[in-house]
Amino acid sequence: MLNTKELGNLGEKLACEYLVKKGYKILGKNYSITSGKNKVFGEIDIITKKRWSPLRLFRNDKTIHFIEVKTIMEGKSNFYPEEKVNYKKKNKLRKLCLIWLQKNKFPQNCPYQIDVIGILINLMVHKPKISHFKNVVEDK
Repeated sequence: MLNTKELGNLGEKLACEYLVKKGYKILGKNYSITSGKNKVFGEIDIITKKRWSPLRLFRNDKTIHFIEVKTIMEGKSNFYPEEKVNYKKKNKLRKLCLIWLQKNKFPQNCPYQIDVIGILINLMVHKPKISHFKNVVEDK
């Protein structure tokens, strides 16, 4: 059986593989932001951007995608993993994203969005259920 940390790491690995297959380039993972006395303020699980492709209609999509990954074992909970991203978590993610953009010298008007990837893992079945919810925080 996986502990919470191992389950989270597995979920993030699966999310990265999923995103790469869908045409995203991984810019960063597990980006921690500290506040005073090295106390962790929060973490961004995955930071991505769509890769350029001549087949894509919108080739110049400069949107930065901040991905929150939630993973649970199937049958261990009465809710879906993405339901763990509540109002408080969304507000914190918004602040973390703005800090990341500023620290990485992106312009103030840089397009970004916050996505959630929910992963249900069943150890008996070797294919996890992955749900990608795009732009879950709309009022920037």
